[in-house]
Amino acid sequence: MEEKTVNISLNTLLRECLIDKNLSTDVFYMFTLANRENIHEVFKYKKFNDDFTDRLSCYRKDDQLIGIVRPCYDEFLEKLVHILNVPIRGKIKDNDDLTNNMLQRIEVLKSIRSEYELSLEFPLLYKDLQDGRSYYNSIQKVRKQEHYNEDECKEWEHYYYSCALKKSLPNFIKSQSEQYTRYVTGRNTLKKVYENKSYNNIIRNYFNIDKFYMYVIHEYLCYCEGTKDKEVIKKYLELIDKYLNSNRRKDISLTADSGVVIDYDSIMKRYKNLQRIVSDNSSLVDWILIPEGRGYEKVNKEKEAKTTLMSLEEINRLREIGEKKRTFYETTPYLAKAIGLKRYHGYIAYIYENGKVVLDREYVEDRPTTALGDAIYVMKAIDFEFLSKLDKQVLMHHPKVGRMIHSKTWQSRVQAVIDEETDLVEKESAQVLVRKLKRIV
Repeated sequence: MEEKTVNISLNTLLRECLIDKNLSTDVFYMFTLANRENIHEVFKYKKFNDDFTDRLSCYRKDDQLIGIVRPCYDEFLEKLVHILNVPIRGKIKDNDDLTNNMLQRIEVLKSIRSEYELSLEFPLLYKDLQDGRSYYNSIQKVRKQEHYNEDECKEWEHYYYSCALKKSLPNFIKSQSEQYTRYVTGRNTLKKVYENKSYNNIIRNYFNIDKFYMYVIHEYLCYCEGTKDKEVIKKYLELIDKYLNSNRRKDISLTADSGVVIDYDSIMKRYKNLQRIVSDNSSLVDWILIPEGRGYEKVNKEKEAKTTLMSLEEINRLREIGEKKRTFYETTPYLAKAIGLKRYHGYIAYIYENGKVVLDREYVEDRPTTALGDAIYVMKAIDFEFLSKLDKQVLMHHPKVGRMIHSKTWQSRVQAVIDEETDLVEKESAQVLVRKLKRIV
């Protein structure tokens, strides 16, 4: 039985892995046209706003390392939610509640009576309306040229939603309501169609397979670094281990959309950190904080963080920042990382061999705003127990705490802390702290 592993960015593939960069546009349209066929196959509807080709999904079977590359249903669903401006907090769950919420939003769409209302309730659809008008007007300019192909012009008009644009806003609202009702009610059929498609021939014919594999392994690592499930990490580590022992070229590098440089050395550092996490002497420990005068039962009641509603572009921007931050820490040689609760819920304390502890906000993909984080705190391991019980307002002004903001140079400044030479007493304090935290678990 096949299982989905990770999603990958088509932009990264085209920018970093193409054999012939001059074919970037052509290959992009190969994916675009293939997915237009998928949409039309299910919905029998030529008129749609998005090609849903920003991401692809990898599926593997048995002992396959990568498996089959397919269209990404997650992207389709995510864009559907954002285009309809459905209030979602946290991870999007594909269930009956989501269906009802999307259908309710379509009822709101049907009630729209002005472009101003449309711009407030459905900003992405309003943008589609504006873009469609510009596109339609460009077709009319072609018609004014001395030699033009009327059949081509009609095809361009039909391809977009010009039938609604030529008439009135009510017709646009009607066409969009019909379109998205089809998407919402028929999306599971599309999911099944996606699960029977393969883009492997395009991958084999146009992409550097060694770079492609290295990029997917990077995504495997990102997936592992974003979960606390050791069994899941172990499963992915087996795949990464298989890659490291394969004959694939590894003297290459590429850059992800987030700006993270992917090469053999960075993969090995992250791989070793993950091995440590799933070992018998696990380095993934709970940092239990009990503020003065409070019982453990109160401390342990974690509140789920809320995600502010935002555009898909902003979410993707935050994901890039978060991935870059998480990858930076996962390539550092920490002894252990401790998860904060209550006042420091969402923080991770990275404990280093030289006796330094770095506190930074954990990036959680389901809550993109965690990518930004608050200030970074640096302290000695020997002081950690005392300092970590203080309120953040007190901590930030404490003489034994260093505080950094996430400016452009934050990574180099944190790296300097990690590389700092210390004495044997401070190094031993790091080992003692790790042992104490493990006893708490």
